[in-house]
Amino acid sequence: MRLWLYGMLLRLVTPAVFVWLWLRGKKDARYRQNWSERLALGAVDKKLQGCLVIHSVSVGETLAAKRLIEQLLHQQPGQKVLITCMTPTARTLIQQHFGESVSCRYWPIDTPGSAKRFVRKLKPKGVWIMETELWPQMLKHFSKANVPVSLLNARLSARSARGYRRFHWLMKAVWKQLTLVSVQNKETARRMKVLGVAQSRLFVDGNLKYDIQLSGKDIDKAYPWKQSCSGRNVWLASSSHPGEHEVLLEAHKLVQEEQPDACLIIAPRHPEQFEKVAELTRQSGLKLARRTEFNEIPQDCDVFLADSMGEMMLWGQLASASFIGGSIIERGGHNPLEVIAAGSNVMSGRHVFNFPQVYAELSKVGAVRWVKNAEEIKQAVSLMQQAAVMKTQHEAAKSVLQTHQGATLRVLKRALEYTLTGSGMIKTEQTPRGLIRYDSDIIETIEDKHFSAQYWQQQKAIAGNSTGRATVWFIQQGDLGLLLRHYYRGGLVGKINKDRFLREPAEKSRAIHEFDLLCKLRDIGLPVPRPVAARMEKTGVFSYKADILVEVIPGAVDVYRLLREKQLSAELWQKLGSAIKQLHDTGVYHSDLNCHNLMLDDNDKAWIVDFDKCDFRESGEWKEANIQRLLRSLRKEKEKNETFYWKESRDWPELLTGYRR
Repeated sequence: MRLWLYGMLLRLVTPAVFVWLWLRGKKDARYRQNWSERLALGAVDKKLQGCLVIHSVSVGETLAAKRLIEQLLHQQPGQKVLITCMTPTARTLIQQHFGESVSCRYWPIDTPGSAKRFVRKLKPKGVWIMETELWPQMLKHFSKANVPVSLLNARLSARSARGYRRFHWLMKAVWKQLTLVSVQNKETARRMKVLGVAQSRLFVDGNLKYDIQLSGKDIDKAYPWKQSCSGRNVWLASSSHPGEHEVLLEAHKLVQEEQPDACLIIAPRHPEQFEKVAELTRQSGLKLARRTEFNEIPQDCDVFLADSMGEMMLWGQLASASFIGGSIIERGGHNPLEVIAAGSNVMSGRHVFNFPQVYAELSKVGAVRWVKNAEEIKQAVSLMQQAAVMKTQHEAAKSVLQTHQGATLRVLKRALEYTLTGSGMIKTEQTPRGLIRYDSDIIETIEDKHFSAQYWQQQKAIAGNSTGRATVWFIQQGDLGLLLRHYYRGGLVGKINKDRFLREPAEKSRAIHEFDLLCKLRDIGLPVPRPVAARMEKTGVFSYKADILVEVIPGAVDVYRLLREKQLSAELWQKLGSAIKQLHDTGVYHSDLNCHNLMLDDNDKAWIVDFDKCDFRESGEWKEANIQRLLRSLRKEKEKNETFYWKESRDWPELLTGYRR
């Protein structure tokens, strides 16, 4: 219901979003382009289906992800990659840097219809979201389609964590739908755990932004530019904002009082500021040259306007000192590591709350100069031109970079494991008779015959069976132990209609739903069996049958059979209670929690099985009802069986102790 209300709210504000885009288009016409993508409308090239979606939001996330994507394309040369973003500037940067090696489009507005269309048209095999850009409707539809979603290079400040807690009613399901959360630091990991991210999916892998370095291509590109400004004092204003442009131009005039040939390269953060900065420069009396007009720095220009995107590594190689924008005004600062990697030393205002850890470490080793006005900027520029100061500060900055490098390969390896080579091994086959989902890491190819006990009997692979409401077959093929279960109806309906179910979308059918749920529960780290394959087979016009194959848990025996033979220790009852608590804490409702569906293996690890008609639920009275259902099943078996080593007054309190611990 709450997600429905959120979706309705998004629908209501969507017209206002397009009004805003139109108004922004007055300054930057690109905001008025590709509107159909904002709602996931229009055709999508079928060649793009099954792609890996990487969502990089804006310029900062795109720059951080650049090396990760390069490594991905190198390691997986045949992988189809779609990079999504939210801003035209990021889109231009992606297209300029990656060209035709990737596809690019806008991430749609998070309405129910847009999210559903985006997932249906692309059918992605996995999604990597950079930093902390989470949209509930989109995550819901990825989850329904069994698409593994990884949150990479995540950073969560205390302020943001408080914001997420205020919307816990909406976001708590989102955290559970993430297959992998790779974070920058321990503080973020701690906050993520509080919000509900399972420990088994949470890893501290470092900050991708530190893994930046000059390539041979970058050095070659800079060579003629360096020649054009040889002998001049060049300094850079990187990612500057309104309110800073004027201060920087004033500072440059002060620099020129001592060094008349000094040149300021100014690279505004947003393209719509290019014309404004050009006009401010002309009004100041300084001579202007523009990147769009020159392929070198003219000897007679005072200010060079970098009215292009994605070239900060070039400008950093030309400048001995760089001011990092968004820091004199209360914007929070921008990433200083790119210009440091290019060889420039940095100065910044004190408003750097977007990168607190980076600036704290730079400040600790004396690798950043703090400034707050034009006079202090001028002094920092003059100081950082001195050879000894330049060398000392840059070596200190490089030491910070080197200490933290290596995150890219760590994050890439983990993301590949959890999406393309882990959950990404889950395949779907449409057949004339229905749909099959299977784990291709266990069974390379799947056919209808694999769901027939007769086929396995012909293979001499049947190891046994168990008969209750229906027969369950145990299959042993080499080292692989499988359990084959056909879905039967219970109650009075089952006496008339044994195993036919009313036709519904394949993803909601009994076997496919249980298979997908088990995949999610294993990703979370819950003690449940590994699903191997599931089939929905159409029968007649309006019905279907269902089957599932799961991996046998080695050495596991259900609690009912154990209690027929012996008394369980207090420790074992507590382990069973703890396993149920794990399930409930993750919001998993088990429709038939009983002593037949609780198991202990030969290492005394507790397991829970049989997830037909189970699902995620919000907190409520169902948890206590689940516990009471288990209690009733134990009482029932105690009454039915002459030998049943269970004593309620002794054993039940121990289970509750494990549950409540």
